[in-house]
Amino acid sequence: MRNGILGLILNLAVYSGALFAETGQDLFRAAIQGQPERVQTILSSGGDVNSKVRGRTALMVAAYSGNYRVMQVLIAYGANVNLADNHGSTALMDAIIFGDPRLVRLLISAGADVNAEDKLGVRVLVKAKKSGHRQLIKILEEAGAKEREEVKIEAEPAKKKEGESTEKKKAE
Repeated sequence: MRNGILGLILNLAVYSGALFAETGQDLFRAAIQGQPERVQTILSSGGDVNSKVRGRTALMVAAYSGNYRVMQVLIAYGANVNLADNHGSTALMDAIIFGDPRLVRLLISAGADVNAEDKLGVRVLVKAKKSGHRQLIKILEEAGAKEREEVKIEAEPAKKKEGESTEKKKAE
């Protein structure tokens, strides 16, 4: 009997983080409300840093809301800075909407793709230019952001000599 109770207590101690882990919605709410301590509590008790609510992560909503300290906590817990929502928008795109250079720098330093595109093919730099934030445009360009991929134009294929077969060309 004594071992049974001791075993139960040990199991509760070991699994309490999982038993009391907060849901993705709690994390999402804490991120929107700018509560870094709450975010840390949720994550340290086993919350999934990359959980999504309606297709969006806590990092995305923290960036959109300008919650820098929350973003720091989420990134420290391993938030994937390149996840996209149902429209293809990333946390970096959300940070551009908010317009704070600190948010953009934080995401870039954490590995955000400065050339990400949403589902309409609109890139991060284009979004920054549309928003008119000159400082953000400069930060993105310094990080290697481009409006679109440069297309390499190959030289025209050599013209086939008279009588030369296509199979011979392929073999070469």
